[in-house]
Amino acid sequence: MKYSIKTTLIIAVLAIAITSCNKDGDPVIPDPGPGAGDHPELWSYDIGTGGMADVFPAIDNNDNMYFSMVSENYTEVIAVGLDSDGKELWKKVFTGTVTGKVIYAGGKVFVSTGYPTAIYCLNPSNGNTEWSKNLTNEYDFQDNPRMAYANDKIYALSTQFIYGFIATYDMEGTEIVVQQVSPGFNLSMYNNAIIFHDMDTVYSYEDNGSSFTLNWKWGFPAVKSSTSLLTLYDIPVGDDGSIYIRDEAAIYIITQSGQLAKTINLDATFYQGYNSNLTITNGGDMILAKGDLVKISNDGTTEWVSDINDGLIINPTFNTAPVISADGNLYDAQLFGLYSVKSNGALNWKVNSETGAGTEYGNLHPPVLTHAGNIISVSSEQSVVRCFKGDGQGLATNGWPKPFGDYGNTSSK
Repeated sequence: MKYSIKTTLIIAVLAIAITSCNKDGDPVIPDPGPGAGDHPELWSYDIGTGGMADVFPAIDNNDNMYFSMVSENYTEVIAVGLDSDGKELWKKVFTGTVTGKVIYAGGKVFVSTGYPTAIYCLNPSNGNTEWSKNLTNEYDFQDNPRMAYANDKIYALSTQFIYGFIATYDMEGTEIVVQQVSPGFNLSMYNNAIIFHDMDTVYSYEDNGSSFTLNWKWGFPAVKSSTSLLTLYDIPVGDDGSIYIRDEAAIYIITQSGQLAKTINLDATFYQGYNSNLTITNGGDMILAKGDLVKISNDGTTEWVSDINDGLIINPTFNTAPVISADGNLYDAQLFGLYSVKSNGALNWKVNSETGAGTEYGNLHPPVLTHAGNIISVSSEQSVVRCFKGDGQGLATNGWPKPFGDYGNTSSK
């Protein structure tokens, strides 16, 4: 009897030890046999056209969702509004061969297209165009505009030949400023600071209302092996205004005054086919992927590396930074599976063919969370939007818990 009690205590201590956060960054062994839980597909919606891109819907306060994607023949941009039960509110078609994230802000939906470069402001209930700007016709802008929302304005970054331009519009479509800046990729806002990069330099411009002033610029110190990969990364901003930028070699944390606060070197395993961006916790720690998920603290310490490969046929391979929920759990959707990882790096649950889910899901692209805590994934190759029952926890409200920041994809703090 004494031997049995002692053995049980030893097992319990070992279980606690191997599932806790590992400050040295060693793999975290998953909890033994975590269940899939109750995460069935609640509804699905057939978009009617497919694609290859990751699609991150914007979610409004009633859990209606809005997204856009390019048609299979790359001649049209399809924008869709769905209610919280997956019923179609509207579907609109625009000319264009490229589209970006959809923004929901100020009770309006914003869709961008490239070729022609254009912005459309849509009514969220019926999809009707309230105003639009064809920036190719007006200014010869060439690229799909990178958009952000802040200060009751839409900010758009595009190019004209070798020049970059930022344009701002109020919510009624009145043009406020169009000003030449350095060319750039991706766009985020922090208060009045407009932040973007051109793969070699990070720029911060101040929005003065009627013009923009260059605050500072900061050059990447490393020679990158493939600078084009930087165009994949958006620009997370922490709650304290810290700017998080990564390239193939490192993560750089930059202050709002343009000073380098921290360089976190990354080894080659972080960019061999994964190219993951970052999501930021409410404490300013970073979550990214390199096949497994990795948590790096704000001071640069690797807290843990998840290890949830169980040796079976289908295993998760994390390619993107996960979505962070209000309770700190992490969510990712991928080939034939939906996964949740605990805030300590251990497996929370999985839904794939080995837990009884079907392979008909195909490639479940990175998910978003609704306010009700359900999980939305756009399987663009299959032209299907799916909603899975979640854990009742919505998106974290601090940090930068998903690509483009918040429910509305505003890319702003």
